[in-house]
Amino acid sequence: MTLQELLDELKLNILHDRSDRVDGTPDYLWSDETLIRYIDQAYRRFARRSLCIRDNSMTVSLQAGVSEYTLESSVLGIISAKYTGDIADLARAGHAQFDTYRMPDSYFFDPSQLSSMPPGKPLAYSTDEALGADDNDSTAAVVLRIFPTPSAEYVQPLRLRVVRMPLEHLTSANMSAIPEIPEDHHLEMLDWAAYLALRIVDVDGGMPALADKFKATFEESIALARNNTMRKLFTPLQWGFGRNAFSWER
Repeated sequence: MTLQELLDELKLNILHDRSDRVDGTPDYLWSDETLIRYIDQAYRRFARRSLCIRDNSMTVSLQAGVSEYTLESSVLGIISAKYTGDIADLARAGHAQFDTYRMPDSYFFDPSQLSSMPPGKPLAYSTDEALGADDNDSTAAVVLRIFPTPSAEYVQPLRLRVVRMPLEHLTSANMSAIPEIPEDHHLEMLDWAAYLALRIVDVDGGMPALADKFKATFEESIALARNNTMRKLFTPLQWGFGRNAFSWER
């Protein structure tokens, strides 16, 4: 649906904000600009919390001797990373695994040698360098950490599959814009826009209660969309025996 169609749906069929006046100032409760702003906020909130926008076109240009790369602000998380020319994706690991690495068969533990694998071809990555206070609404930029640090001969683009935010805001300057989230969720996101509009209106004391109903419906839609996304992204654990006694990897 276009922004114009979403605005009409919100204004006419959800909020019933119509004017019967044929002359004088309009008696609408909300201006179009206000409702468009609420639709945009609903759009971005739905995208952030449901993780429903996936993109496989992003790349990171690796640099020799550089292990950390701050990604675009739109990126919420990395699904996978693949080094140019490789068939398989890079392994995903946590910060702790990088910083407690030491060469096999070493019986002497020296903290200064942690993460001391020499530069070379990227083998793994981590994204938990910067964590926000809220996994759903954090605005902290995602920091990609490559392990080991790329050496000069392996400075090639790293292709990413990511979950991200919309790249453009919805504004009145482009009423034909279509939200990037799946079309099945276009009407669902209007529940949050309706909540934003009704939460400050008190017509005979009933509007706040109606606003809460729209909010609850929006939260239910978010939960269903997020569950669907997680099912698509789920990767079963791979169990291995006879490797360092017993171990697991994901």
